[in-house]
Amino acid sequence: MISKKRNIKNYMYLNITMLLLSIYVIFFPIFAKLMSHISPILTTCVYKKVTGKDCPLCGGTRYIANIKQVFEDPSYILCPFGYMILFVIFEFLFRIFLIIKIKRNNIKNLKRIIIFDIVIHVIVFILFFIYEISFLVNN
Repeated sequence: MISKKRNIKNYMYLNITMLLLSIYVIFFPIFAKLMSHISPILTTCVYKKVTGKDCPLCGGTRYIANIKQVFEDPSYILCPFGYMILFVIFEFLFRIFLIIKIKRNNIKNLKRIIIFDIVIHVIVFILFFIYEISFLVNN
């Protein structure tokens, strides 16, 4: 019983961490502006500075900052950054859902939820890895 409570507690910490990371990604343009006021070095793309080429994530901040274009042109979401943002929004909602369920002690099958969590993140990681490889090959 103690082990199950410890697992639930650890999973709760993971959910809170992932929720905070999702919030950070969603509000990154705001954080980037604040960081550039503190020091421009904090928002410099090291990959671009060293290689002179755009990195796979270049444009991500601009994409998030201009996300309102989705309402004007739905095709705006049909790019790698759009898919990433959709996943981050899913992540945000999924973590809130799990935190509420855990707080209410309404988790019946924690093992299945954790397996689903791992599988979905492995799939997203593989897709992102494929995107990065294709980006680097094409540039």
